[in-house]
Parts: sequence; C-alpha cells; structure tokens
Amino acid sequence: MDQAEGLRRMLFGAKPRFVTFLSALTQDEKNATLVNLSACLARQGSDVLLLDARQSGGSVARWLEMSIEATLVDVAQQKRTIKQATMVSSKGFKLASLCRYQNSMAGLQPTYTLLTKLNKIVEKLGNSVDIVLVDGELTELNGLAAPVLEDGEIVIQVTNQPDSIKSAYGLIKRAHATMGRRGYGVLVTGVNEFEARRVYDAMAKAAGNFLSVPLNFVGYVPEDDYLRRASRAGRAVIDAFPAAGAAMAFSRLAQTMSGMDEFAAV
Repeated sequence: MDQAEGLRRMLFGAKPRFVTFLSALTQDEKNATLVNLSACLARQGSDVLLLDARQSGGSVARWLEMSIEATLVDVAQQKRTIKQATMVSSKGFKLASLCRYQNSMAGLQPTYTLLTKLNKIVEKLGNSVDIVLVDGELTELNGLAAPVLEDGEIVIQVTNQPDSIKSAYGLIKRAHATMGRRGYGVLVTGVNEFEARRVYDAMAKAAGNFLSVPLNFVGYVPEDDYLRRASRAGRAVIDAFPAAGAAMAFSRLAQTMSGMDEFAAV
C-alpha cells in the first residue's frame, strides 16, 4: 500500500464505508445527485463504487444508460465473477448492480443462503474501494437490500416542498421500525443554505421528539440550471460547468464525505 492508502485504512479502519441514499425526490433528481457526487469523489482521488441496489427501472444504472451484463445476484449464484459485475463509467467511478429489474429480488424468492452470499459479496466490494455510494430503497420489511448496508451511513435526500419533507420523514419512520434507533444524514437539494437549514431543523425536531432519532446536516445543493443542462447532456456538472453553484456544492460535499467525519450521530 502507498502512504495515502495506508492513511485511509488507518482513519477508517477495515470496515467498508457504505453511504446509502434514500430519496424523497424524483428518480431523475436522485440519480443526478448520485452521479455528480460520485464523479466529484473520483475527481478528488477517491476510489468510488456506485452500487445500484434498487429494483425499479428508474434506478441509476438505467439513468446512465449502461448495459448491465452481470449483477451481484449472478455472482452469488456463481454464474459470473465480481470483476464481470463491476463496470467503470466514463465519469471515473465504478458501477455495480444488485439485480436485474425484470428479475427483482422478490421474483427470485432468494433463499437465506443466497442472501448470505450476496451480503458477503457486497461487503467484499466495499473492502475493495474507498467508499460505496448506494442507490437504495427500503424493502417491504423496511430494511436495506443487504444487512451490511444497514451498518453504514444512511442519507435522506429531501427538498423544501411539504410533500417531500413528509415523504422523507416517512422514510425515517419506516427505517426506524426495522433498524431501531440510529442516526441519519440529511441532504437538502434545490434550495439555498438558509432554506436547507430550515428544512433540516424542522425534520430534526420532529425526529427527535417523536422517534428519539438523531439527524445530522450533511449539506445542500442549490437550485441550478447548469446542473439540469449537464444532466440532459449526460455529463457531470463539475466537468461541464465547474464554476456553477451546484458543482461547487458537490465538491464540498465530496470533501466532507472523503474525510474523517461520520454523518450519523451516535
């Protein structure tokens, strides 16, 4: 290991760093956030894996228009290798997909053995990179796709619209019912810093009073037409418009995520 790699392992330990995003926004808005954040982390020197852990057709792999030749379920079933299931995007980060959408986990009726193998594969992937960003969703049992993800960080993405705030609180409430008391990060997008803090304060007060759940302010991404223009062109805003407000916001967020600070309160 070189010195930088040794320092990362010393700071973060051997435990994989998983950050799962649950969103109260549209699929396109969430996908744009994950792609741009992954691109910024990669640009800053982090070895990043974006894990598509959803079962819907609107997930990040589909949004990137990357052909999924092998999934982690295929690896668990010994049909493919981890290398075959891991792709490198043109934006500098790696991408892996949990399963094919036409064969969802529910449709597969996975056995305990398969789920155990899948969990170990996800953990192994996490140990092979600096950070794993997860395009996540809650299962029917209000958990995450793999138990190892529940030991990592969970970030709730929200905006300042009442329906979005209500939906975000609902995600925390559902997760709390299964995972118990734990912290959550809050990322507010499409607003300025003052409005982001207002949204966070309201959510933190409700979560603390009614669930005894601690929240932590991860950051915000402002409303930015340059972000939409970059997304329509299939590019990361940091590459297309590096001076844009959204580009600087994603850069700041990436710097925070690649540092020592944990998102969730203990």
